[in-house]
Amino acid sequence: MVIVRSVLLSFTSLMLCACQSLMATSNTTPSAFPSPSPLPEITSEAAQREWIEQEVKGILLGIEKPAGWEAQRMDDGILLAEHAASIASGGQSIQGIQVHIFVHALQGFDIPTDKNVAWAILDQITHDQKYIGRARVNEPYGFVWSRHDAAFYLSNNGDGNVTMLIGIAMPDTPQMVVCNVTAPVGESHRIRDMLPVILDTLTVNSISLAVEALQDLPAPLQFPMMATPNLP
Repeated sequence: MVIVRSVLLSFTSLMLCACQSLMATSNTTPSAFPSPSPLPEITSEAAQREWIEQEVKGILLGIEKPAGWEAQRMDDGILLAEHAASIASGGQSIQGIQVHIFVHALQGFDIPTDKNVAWAILDQITHDQKYIGRARVNEPYGFVWSRHDAAFYLSNNGDGNVTMLIGIAMPDTPQMVVCNVTAPVGESHRIRDMLPVILDTLTVNSISLAVEALQDLPAPLQFPMMATPNLP
């Protein structure tokens, strides 16, 4: 019995020595499995990014909300505003740039088969007082945007704001995607530079529209001026 107890004490002593040796080694020898790298910090700009989608009349519109902007889904599309006050006021008081992307049906328009469809539609709109009212408008400018017929016109309705309206004809359907870009007259010069930035992520039916087409548009944009009233 004495011999067995002596053996057990010796075994216990050896185990304690081995544990102390392992602990000492672990404090001085690098681990074979390095600790995981810290997760990257989420910047405030990345946190503000948001993908917005809205399906309108069978056409799926999608766009990433620019950081710091406000976005709102509408029955007919998506509204983006540089300042929240523009949305809160219901569009009556524009601050900064506001973009309304929506789908417009083409019933009632003459749709050509041998020319830029978007240009032809905007040409009819700009010559119909039912659409433009008392606003002053420029002649539409046609271009191709990712193989789609596209066109734009510039308008000034005399309320202190100017608008660039871009139409994109949709193939095989009598509909047009419209980007209505509005800003105060004093900030009209910003629209041309901001346009490729704002619409860089725009998709129609999950297909991206190449931003290069917007970068090639005329510069600067010459918005029409309202006639100065005759003074008494």
